Amino acid sequence: MEQTTPQNQSPFATEPIGRLIAKFAITIVMALTNNLLVSYSAQSVYGSEIPLTATGIVMKVNQILISILVGISVGTQPILGYNYGAKNYTRVKKALDIAFVLSEIVSIVAFLIFQFTPMTIVSLFGSEEGLYNEFAVMAFRIFLLLCPLTGFQTVVAVYLQAVGKPIKSAILSLARQIIFFVPAALILPRFLGVTGVLWTGPVADGLAFLLSLGLLLYERSLLKKAEAAA
Repeated sequence: MEQTTPQNQSPFATEPIGRLIAKFAITIVMALTNNLLVSYSAQSVYGSEIPLTATGIVMKVNQILISILVGISVGTQPILGYNYGAKNYTRVKKALDIAFVLSEIVSIVAFLIFQFTPMTIVSLFGSEEGLYNEFAVMAFRIFLLLCPLTGFQTVVAVYLQAVGKPIKSAILSLARQIIFFVPAALILPRFLGVTGVLWTGPVADGLAFLLSLGLLLYERSLLKKAEAAA
């Protein structure tokens, strides 16, 4: 009889569900963000063109970071799924911990660049002066303030899929981009203006992290019980 494993339970085994959702969510986030920037920046000192251009750069760079983090997480998915199916829970925990460490190293390095030398990235997209540079630096520092938490969420989402829980993985993948981001984007600019659009990033990251942490702690408790029963 064929052994049932998380890989053959999930219909998304050939492509991470987080990646499928991201393709859909990014389009919505970009459209919403652009509309809000136009609405709230037109009457600011920056005008509408500067925030649109600068925030576009920030989001492109953020997507590069997310792609790297997804790559790290997806690389561990076969290891997690195989060992979970084989009830080798010690290796599951070890692979999960390694994924967390690697993701956090990448995220922290990115955070340091975004916070302390953002102009090194801005300058790669063209040489500008004055208000453009000012807004671009502010956008990197605010929007990506909690980017070190992104890797944690990504690893947890891939782990959930690897152990045969694609619905939880899908919800977590949607959490940052849709569930938390959209309400924050609709509320914060009303009080903070154009900078409120930027603060939607860390607000969504922080809330998604809390959800990820809760799910991970619950799954760890289940893993501990399964390990004790094995």
